[in-house]
Amino acid sequence: MPHVFPVIHHLDATTTFSEILVSRACGAAGVFLISHEGADLELLDIARTAIQENAGFPIGLNLLSMRCVKAARMAIEVGAPMVWADDMGVDSQGLTADGRAMASIAREEPQLKLFASVAFKYRPHEIDPVGAAAQAREAGFIPTTSGEATGHAPDPKKIVSMGEGGALAIASGMTPENVHIYAPALTHILVATGVSRSEHHIDPAKLSTLIGKVRPAVLV
Repeated sequence: MPHVFPVIHHLDATTTFSEILVSRACGAAGVFLISHEGADLELLDIARTAIQENAGFPIGLNLLSMRCVKAARMAIEVGAPMVWADDMGVDSQGLTADGRAMASIAREEPQLKLFASVAFKYRPHEIDPVGAAAQAREAGFIPTTSGEATGHAPDPKKIVSMGEGGALAIASGMTPENVHIYAPALTHILVATGVSRSEHHIDPAKLSTLIGKVRPAVLV
């Protein structure tokens, strides 16, 4: 089944630690931590402790204030097994200098999963989402796509076509009501709005329901 990763919007240490425990209790495969307030250095310290206290439960990072190469190096330093970047230097045209540097990191650090946003909201329009996903996989990344805006689900046909080549993550628009439509084409689901009761708090009932919907979706 696709791995479900709640995306925890960092507010403070107490809340972030608590939301990690909520995610674990609901059966999530791991979590991503992100700060929309630019508190990435604080988030790194929190991640270091959280990783130590939650052995075997993957805790990834999206460090919005840093370019992808620096973010990856900082994540490795604190022991994070996953990094997601809105711009990892890859699209259907190939790799930028940052993308090539990240591909080198992928080869050097095979334990590190790199989630690369492609055909993603608020990024330049991608004319070839399937090609972008293929370029990301070729570089050693997990292509990660979205709908047109936060909380907006993408066209299911887009997801099916992008997922035919292998690994594919989605980071927008998944809810307990629609996830069964998309799950068979996905390997990873990054979700926040669709399972939240507020910007910084997960709704355990929604998250548990979404995870429950995903499991049978890939068995039928």
